[in-house]
Amino acid sequence: MEFKSFLVTAAAAAATLQASAGVVFDAPGHAAAEGTAVNASGGEPGAAWRIADWRGRDTGISGVFDGSGAAALPPLPAGYYRMTADGSAPDSGGPGILATLAVVERYRPADGADDSPFAIDTALSWIARPGTFVCPWNGGDTFSTVADLLALCGFRHVRERLSWKAVQKEPGAPLDLGRYLENAELFRQRGAAVSGMFHDAPAWAGTAAPRESLPSDLGALHAFCRDAAAAFGDRMEDWEFWNEEDIHFAKEPVWEYVAAMKAAYLGFKAARPDMPVLSGALCQMPDSTRYNDVFFMNDAARYFDVFNYHTYVRLERYRELFAGIRRQMSEGGAAGRPVWFTEFGTNAEGNSTGDGAKPGMKAHSPAQETVHAEFYPKAQLAMMQAGVARTYFFVFPAFNERSGFKDWGVMRRDGTVKPVFSAMATAIRELDGAMLLGSLDTPAGTRAYLFEKAGGIQTAVFWNESGLDTETANVEISPEPDFSRPWTLPLPGPPAAPLRLVDMCGGVSEIAPDASGAVVLPATRFPAYVSGFRGLAAAEAPYGGGCGPAAPEPPAVDASIVLRPVLAGGDFSVSGGKTLAVMTGRTGRAKLQVWNFSDTAKTGTVSVAGAAVSGLPEEPLAIGPYGRAELELVLSPEEGSAPKGDLVFSGSFGGMPASRAVVPAFFAKTFFENCVRVPVGWSDPSRWERNSSADGETVSWDGQEGALRIDSEWKAIGDHWTYPVLGLELPAESLEGAVVVSFEAKSAQDKVENDFKTSKFMLVDEDGTSDVYIDYAPPGTEWEPRFVDIPAGLDLGKVRKIRLGANPLGNRSTIWFRNVEILKAAERPENE
Repeated sequence: MEFKSFLVTAAAAAATLQASAGVVFDAPGHAAAEGTAVNASGGEPGAAWRIADWRGRDTGISGVFDGSGAAALPPLPAGYYRMTADGSAPDSGGPGILATLAVVERYRPADGADDSPFAIDTALSWIARPGTFVCPWNGGDTFSTVADLLALCGFRHVRERLSWKAVQKEPGAPLDLGRYLENAELFRQRGAAVSGMFHDAPAWAGTAAPRESLPSDLGALHAFCRDAAAAFGDRMEDWEFWNEEDIHFAKEPVWEYVAAMKAAYLGFKAARPDMPVLSGALCQMPDSTRYNDVFFMNDAARYFDVFNYHTYVRLERYRELFAGIRRQMSEGGAAGRPVWFTEFGTNAEGNSTGDGAKPGMKAHSPAQETVHAEFYPKAQLAMMQAGVARTYFFVFPAFNERSGFKDWGVMRRDGTVKPVFSAMATAIRELDGAMLLGSLDTPAGTRAYLFEKAGGIQTAVFWNESGLDTETANVEISPEPDFSRPWTLPLPGPPAAPLRLVDMCGGVSEIAPDASGAVVLPATRFPAYVSGFRGLAAAEAPYGGGCGPAAPEPPAVDASIVLRPVLAGGDFSVSGGKTLAVMTGRTGRAKLQVWNFSDTAKTGTVSVAGAAVSGLPEEPLAIGPYGRAELELVLSPEEGSAPKGDLVFSGSFGGMPASRAVVPAFFAKTFFENCVRVPVGWSDPSRWERNSSADGETVSWDGQEGALRIDSEWKAIGDHWTYPVLGLELPAESLEGAVVVSFEAKSAQDKVENDFKTSKFMLVDEDGTSDVYIDYAPPGTEWEPRFVDIPAGLDLGKVRKIRLGANPLGNRSTIWFRNVEILKAAERPENE
């Protein structure tokens, strides 16, 4: 996720926050440990109040604000509560809500909590700075308030972010870590270990235009990672390099990202050899992009200890997601490695509909907050069942995206916590230190997972499916109906103790087996916990060993040698979602940097396979400690070669091979001269089916431009996309044998920048279950050609439709397309 708002100064942010109005509890964040008396202020003198639980049920606790507007609440049992004005309906969306309060059991870390799967993304130093939320507690110290809340919730693992350009403004300057180091110490004092991540490289490290993100000076990158790891020491339990590099956080192609990741890994390990290093988080569905495959082709698996992913897809797509990750890890030499998700969250509750404490920043409604809480344990358990070792929920402090319409935080802008805080605390207390045995056999529409703690005491987590579990589209999910339907759990024998029933937000009750020895559980859509029995067996065990059995040990390499190919000049363009180098002429100039990240001089040779090459030195290269050599190469397709293939850059130093750099290449000019062009009937607007988030859209023929024209308008700033669908006329328009799909495009928006979040070409199979998304460069203001690389290995005979469009950032856009063609390799005569 992106944090543009962190650039806002604290003073400016504070000026835009509304003063905390209404009832305020003296418990920071409106969260307290069980047994704590809580005092309220800011009420209307003489007004009556009542306490309802998170389901809107009256608890019987009530009172009257005194003459100063104060009130004292009795110590409450664990749960999530809403203080309502007496006489108002105490339901989840009642207009009379005065304040909320989370009460949690006091946290006692279980054995094994240091390896807990429960973790949280805090971005503390970026999005919890003074002024980002109202903080009438701890003297306005937002950092300490958030750290205390995380400790109260029970998290032992948190994720932070750091800006390189903010802490090292000049080459070689000492790191000025300021609040980053101070906040890491805050967490350590509270028993939490920090996962560190950074991006935003300084311009002096090679990010000046046309480069926009990754540093090109790998030596400076290595030194920074070494120095940062040394400075933070054991305040950081691991580091990861960059964030969501497969989308817009890195403009550079995947082979350049992996070269940088190798340098970063070696820098981290130079300071702390035993510290785990994570791969930079990938975030697209694995089988919708070629990025992940090319990532592994570049020997990336040698340079991370933990494979790292992010996801915001619907729960219904989790199985597909995990299957794709396992396949790619297995094929990429990383089977058996731990898998972490350092971000996960949901869009299912829709854009926020409430008004927040910061003007322009929308907030979850009470109903949306309930769905947000429902999502957390369901997603956490699905990941644990899939073998994911640790998951970091996004995100704890108050944070908005999409021009304020998307509310992500566990906290609100008024500094208080939402029901998901209690859902998290409950999951940690019920399951931390327990072993997941797997899923239980349940009736259709009910799900349950079985855990076991020391001494054999077992806990089942259960719920009835809602749209959150089963819907495939990102549409708002209502918390009603609650799908209440009892579930009978047969027990293998008398329980070891009175059965303890705990609801999603921590409310505790007892429940007894019936005469048959079974327990009838009040299942709803909201996950609940029942514990105190022994001897139950799971129907399906969790996926073990991270993401599969360990792969055989690969051949040894000299990991300190890093090859970085740079495709230079105007001879290449990058396509296919940063995965394909397109050679536009008969030859292409390239640079090959050879870095030596060791303290000894290295001598060796390099080679290139997949093309004819000139410029390789005849004598061995000699590279000093932490030095580099740079070669100027000229590449051309080999006689009779296929139009697409892999350029493989290899090296051997001191008799040891170096890790490879692999660049998938498309020799466009020679292919276009000999290809078969299959026209597509793109020009008939009636053939295009609307598929858009726009409030109004027309698809028409523009005679002046000789093009298909798509005019879209959105009433609000938010997630804008348009991908009209064209059904293919088969067999004439079959994609079987396609190498490239070409078209021309241009665009206009009501934004001067005319920019796009992304732009994709999509293949839709016969049953619509295995769509493939392929990036292409966004359409500019003038007509330009676009070439979409069709990945090898797809069953193109199943493709029945295509989608072609983009995600504009403006509220009005026009996109034109013309000359859509499928390009296939010409068949060679049999006697060749």
